Order: sequence, then C-alpha cells, then structure tokens
Amino acid sequence: MSEDLLESLHRWAESRRWNGYQTKQVRVPELLEALRAVYRAGPDSEPEEETLRRCLAVLAASGRIQLMREKAGEPPGIHLLPVRAAPEPRGRRLTLHHPSLHALIKEQRRATPRQEVAYMAISNWLHALRGPVLKVPLRERALEIFGKREYTTEFPEPEKCLDHKGFGGPLFEKRADFYKLIWAFSTDPPLLNARFSRFSPGDQSTSLSSGDILLVVENSATYTSLVRRLRELEYQHRIGCVAWGVGRSFTASVRSITTHHGADGHARAQFREIRYFGDVDVSGLEIPLKATDAAVGLGLKLVPTRVLYRDLVTVGTPLPGKECSRTREEAEALVNWLGESHHFEPVVDVLVKGERWAQEGVGLRHLSSTNDWLADMR
Repeated sequence: MSEDLLESLHRWAESRRWNGYQTKQVRVPELLEALRAVYRAGPDSEPEEETLRRCLAVLAASGRIQLMREKAGEPPGIHLLPVRAAPEPRGRRLTLHHPSLHALIKEQRRATPRQEVAYMAISNWLHALRGPVLKVPLRERALEIFGKREYTTEFPEPEKCLDHKGFGGPLFEKRADFYKLIWAFSTDPPLLNARFSRFSPGDQSTSLSSGDILLVVENSATYTSLVRRLRELEYQHRIGCVAWGVGRSFTASVRSITTHHGADGHARAQFREIRYFGDVDVSGLEIPLKATDAAVGLGLKLVPTRVLYRDLVTVGTPLPGKECSRTREEAEALVNWLGESHHFEPVVDVLVKGERWAQEGVGLRHLSSTNDWLADMR
C-alpha cells in the first residue's frame, strides 16, 4: 500500500508541474486524495487517517518523504523528496569571436541581439578566409558577409547593412579600424558629369577613352569597381565613359546625354550604344527597359551587359527583396530584355517569388578574377 500511495503522490505532484528535483509540500487533504485514488476503505476497515499514518511512517523510514512537524490546530503534511538530480545551471553562453574582431569590440558596450548576429556573421567570414584578401567597396563586402539566407531576417538588404549605424553603434565606433579589418572602403555616388579642360580624364573623371559606348551602372559600389578595372584594362574595350544610373531618373538622364557629352568644347566620339548593368529585380529591369525609347530618340541602342548579368545570376545568391512581379507574364517580359540564354531561365521564378540578385554580387573580386566580362565592353 505504501508504494501505491507514493506513486499516487508523484502523479499528483507532476500534474502540478513538480520538477522532481526539488522538495514538494503536500498537505493532509491532498494526502487523503492521493490515498483514495489507490485505496477504498470497506465497512470493517480502519479509518483512512490511520491507514494514511501507517503508510507515511513506512515511506518516511525509507527516506522517500519527510514528515512535517505538527502545528497546533493544523494537521501535519509531508515533503516529497527529490527523485532526480537537478540539471546543471545554464549560464549565459559566451560567444567566441574571431580574435581580430574581438580586439575591435572587446571594450564596447553590451551588444543588442541584432548586433550579436552581425558580429557572428563577420566572425564566421573572418574564420573562413583563405589566402590574400582583395580590398573592395564596402557594399560588395557587406553582401559577401551577410548575403546568406540565414541573415535575411536581420539584414533584408545585406549589401546596404554596413552603410551606417542602422543596426548598432558598437561596430562602428572605430570605423577606420573596422574597414581595415574587413578589407573594405566606402564609395560615394558620382556627382560631376560634365568635364572641363583642366580635368585629367585619366584621373579625375569617368572618361576612359575615345570609345563610343556609354556604360551605365546602377549602384555606386559596382560603378567604382568597374571604373577601376576598366582603367587597368585600357585599350581592351570601347567604353568611352561610365555613368551612374541614378535609379528611376535614368530615363530623364538619357535625354540629357547630348547636353553634357562634349560640354567642355573638346571633340569627342559620339556614343553609339548605351550598355546597362543593374540589380536583377523588378525595378532593376524595369528602369532600363522603360528608358529604351528615350535612347532610340537620340539614335542610341540601349542593351544589357549580358555577360555581367549572366555572371551575376551564376555566381550570386538570390535573396528576398521588397517587390515581386504581379504576374508571371510580367516577369517574362522583363527577363526577355536580358536576351535568350539558359542562364536567365531561373530569373522568372525568382522575380515571381519576390527575390533578387544584388548587383554587388559581381564586384571587384570577380572582375579581377576573369576578363570574360569584357565581351560586354567591345
């Protein structure tokens, strides 16, 4: 009977969220309830209280319960004793960052959860490095570090997440040291587009040669990387000038070409083509497509840089974006502008799902690893 009573008491205690590794107080009414669950007294049986007392005495002698002291006017109860060891206490897990990153943030104030995610992403990137690292524009490095699906919740536009202090101050209090740590430099959008005779085109503008192709690049980081590489590859291309796309103002900017090209009074080769490179998302494809008529009005062809787009889709990672195609037909119309190629077949599904390839996926590192993309520049 004593064993049955103990089992009944354990079930009662567990139904009240007893963890099993701490003592549990049980008063007489609950003791009688547990007894009645396993024992029914008959007409000739001894009183329930006496049966309960004898069972409790047996359990106390075996060390599985502890009797409470009697108090005046209050029936005594018991303490159920632990039946399992308490779990090891779980302290705050210490995150171990890459030593170089730890040296930069060790004296900073306590980080927010979002900053901790950022630190871990940078730490993982540093640990994965093999061999020399090329210094690249900040947005290209940000996409390289944070452009993974595991970070999309915290950093929905990974290429932009290091632009400012948006996700936390501690990382940027020593901005110069941080840029040095990740081998990156910031890039500013180009502003001047008219050239003057005192300027040296090789050093102070995006004029590259007497070529007849105008290359338009949507984002400033990729703009900077392409200008750098095209300068190094002088005479291997027909690019006369590189321009910044200025987002949805691109159509109006196209109409201004004749106003600014040759504004310094020097004779320059007339542009024959505009070649465009931007993000692979709904806006990134709509913008040049809508500017086509304006280019035709100036006697220019506006065509995509197909090799660069192919490389972006091939080596980049599509991640969730802010917009999606309203219909599959709309997505197909946008992708048709890129031209017929099996490389662009996945793009329709990506646009319909609302995902995108950020242009920075084809950055200075890729442009320095191969010259195949020069096919777009000839």
